[in-house]
Amino acid sequence: MKKPQHTDLTFEKLLADIDPKVANTFTVEQLEAIKRGFTSRAWTRHSLDIRVSVPIPGLRFYLVLLAGSERRSKVRLSSERGLYPFWTPVNILFIMGFLSVLSISGYTIFSFVLSSLTPLSSNYPTSIPWIYDKSECEHTGRIWRDEKCWDSEHSPNF
Repeated sequence: MKKPQHTDLTFEKLLADIDPKVANTFTVEQLEAIKRGFTSRAWTRHSLDIRVSVPIPGLRFYLVLLAGSERRSKVRLSSERGLYPFWTPVNILFIMGFLSVLSISGYTIFSFVLSSLTPLSSNYPTSIPWIYDKSECEHTGRIWRDEKCWDSEHSPNF
């Protein structure tokens, strides 16, 4: 016996949601045509199709990102706008979080690139706070000036 496929289950769920009085009016040909529509999958293909389950303990959470050329009619777009409004509290929170992560990571990458453009051979003198006397300072090859031990070979990449 053949194991039912995902599309068969989807079709069966759809059929179960239809009022039995209406479902009983379908002819065999109509039911087969609807089932073929489910198995074709031509209407569900997207150029970008990312589906991820997010492992959050105690929650069943998923994220879907779809993109592709727009094939929906203007009538369908306007009706779906009412069914799936864009500016909901959860969407706004998600967008704010996403933009925050994007800006922080962008700033981090920008800072890294900018710091890597600094020549590695540049040295900047700095005082060494744990050396308190002239003899110890000069013993380490550094310069004693203004009551501080100065290292003239300090690199900002250190």
